[in-house]
Amino acid sequence: MKQRIEHIDSIRATAVLLMVMVHAAATWGPPSSTQPSALVYLVSGMGGLAAPLFVTVFGWGCFHGQSTTKQRLYRTAFFVIAQTGVNASSPHLFDLWTPGVLTLFGLLTITQPLWLHSLRRRNHQTLMAFSSAVFFLIAFLPSIQGSSDWNTRVQVTDAVQWTSHALVTGTYPLFPWVLFAVFGAWIAKNGGEKSLFPQTVTTKAALVGAFLCTLATLIYSATYDLEWASPTGDATLTFFPANIPFLTAALLGVTLLWMLIERFSVSSLTLLGRRSLTVYLVHFIPIGLFYSVDEAQSFTFAQSMIVVLAYTCVWWPAAHAWDRLAPRMNVEQLFRAMSKD
Repeated sequence: MKQRIEHIDSIRATAVLLMVMVHAAATWGPPSSTQPSALVYLVSGMGGLAAPLFVTVFGWGCFHGQSTTKQRLYRTAFFVIAQTGVNASSPHLFDLWTPGVLTLFGLLTITQPLWLHSLRRRNHQTLMAFSSAVFFLIAFLPSIQGSSDWNTRVQVTDAVQWTSHALVTGTYPLFPWVLFAVFGAWIAKNGGEKSLFPQTVTTKAALVGAFLCTLATLIYSATYDLEWASPTGDATLTFFPANIPFLTAALLGVTLLWMLIERFSVSSLTLLGRRSLTVYLVHFIPIGLFYSVDEAQSFTFAQSMIVVLAYTCVWWPAAHAWDRLAPRMNVEQLFRAMSKD
């Protein structure tokens, strides 16, 4: 068995905690009428990096993993079924058949030979080709990703609509989110023996370029009194659908987070990282059961933020308690058992 890399588990833990925070904020967060504050911007900004970081570290794992066609089929089926379970536990967020990030993992798994093969042979050229193709299609065919209306992106009435949402028009479709998986695999390819983030003249130049582009979007938004970032709607950066400014800022944010966690890895996060899939699936259950609490209690801004942050942080010690009480009862064990060849 390969030795686990501590900072990779810390990255997985950070990714899943950010995902928990996003879903908690969508359920119990401050009302839309709340005046923006530094804390709101911080939570929103970090939340915007949740899925990109999650998909990037998934791509890293795909590169280092070995799997047969049969194993990939089992894993894909597992992810699609698990997504349906997530949807059933959170009806206030998703339709039952809405493709989500787990569906994306399934599609990335089944298409793994397509996007990994060329990266193993020509890593820099493959990353550039994927990035260029994604940015080109978004720039010249913006309608390909469908509507920016949330309800339209999560509604599924038939198999054709499910396929469309899973591939291009949903919340986390294969296009353009495969870019983050390719980025994660590129990190794995060039990370060296200790899997450090590759810091070459080229990567540093790209990092500076992405920073300047993101700074330009901030200046542009301030100059023309536009909202800088929003999940949907009229903003400079939008997540649903993912536009070029968002993808650029997300790649920058993932890079900075990755390098920061790599340098200051927190050992107590590693166990949570090893249970990241379990936490991702289970955290929807309390959200689904108590999603209407804030409506009944009329949470203030402060109360909403406390609830969101407390619910996020509680999964850190919960992962340790779970490991002590039931070390073999987790989704990762089931996943490995189901995907044995």
